[in-house]
Amino acid sequence: MTVPISSVPASIVPFDPTIGVAAVASIMLTVFIAAMTFLALAPVVSETWNERLTGSPQGGPSLEAETNEAD
Repeated sequence: MTVPISSVPASIVPFDPTIGVAAVASIMLTVFIAAMTFLALAPVVSETWNERLTGSPQGGPSLEAETNEAD
């Protein structure tokens, strides 16, 4: 059984859904590229971003064996 297509769904959706999906995908791609560009260029522009992104240890737990550990 098929539902006949009438002008009612056309009035509910005033634009082609393909255009809507393409617009949302384009916006999301633009946001993604902007974020990746920001992360790539931030260390070049600022020294504090370089310190944040390199991940140097700041007094956290060490993987070195201590001399007082039992074997």
